[in-house]
Amino acid sequence: MADDRDQEIAELRSQLDVEVGRLNRLVEVTGQLSSTLSLEELLGMILSTATELLDAETSSLFLLDEETGDLTVEVAAGEPAESVVKQRVPAGEGVVGWVVTNGEPAVVEDPTGDDRFYHGVDEKTGFETRNLLAAPMRTRERTIGVVEVINKRSGAFVDRDVEVAVALAGQAGIAIDNARLYARLADAVVTSRLSYRI
Repeated sequence: MADDRDQEIAELRSQLDVEVGRLNRLVEVTGQLSSTLSLEELLGMILSTATELLDAETSSLFLLDEETGDLTVEVAAGEPAESVVKQRVPAGEGVVGWVVTNGEPAVVEDPTGDDRFYHGVDEKTGFETRNLLAAPMRTRERTIGVVEVINKRSGAFVDRDVEVAVALAGQAGIAIDNARLYARLADAVVTSRLSYRI
C-alpha cells in the first residue's frame, strides 16, 4: 500500500517536472519571439519550439495567402521537411483550412477517418500522418496561418498539448504580424529616402 502511494507520488512529481519544464520553455520562447524581427528566423524558431514542446516527429508552419486563401507551407521540420516546403493546400481544404475558417485548434487522431484531412501532402511525400494537432496563428483581427504538429512520439495529443499549441501559435501570430509590419516600415523608409533624393 505504501509502495503504491510512493510510486504514485513519484509519477505525479515526474509529470509536474515535465509540465513545469514545458511552461518555462514556452515563457522563454515567448520572450524570444517578441524580440525577433527577422521573419525567416522567427518562423524557424516557432517551428522548432512547437516540435520540441509537443514531442512531435515533424511539424509545418502554414501562412495564409491573402489573395487566394490558400495555405502555403513556409517552413517544415522533420523527415519530409524539404519535400513539403512551398506545398499549397487549397483554400478551405484539409485540417489547416478548417482551422483557418473556424479560428479554432483541431486534433485528428485518425486522419484516414477524418473528412477534413487533406491527403495531397502525404501522397506527394510518401509520409504517413498518424495523428496531428493544428492551432491557428492569429493577429488582433484575423487568422494568418496555422502551426501543425504531426505524429506525437508518446502517443496521442491531449488537452494540455492543445493549450500549449494555442498559446505558442497565439504568440507566433502576433510576432509574425510585428515582423511583417517592421519590414513594410523599413521598405517605406527606403522608398521615402530614394524619392527625396530624386
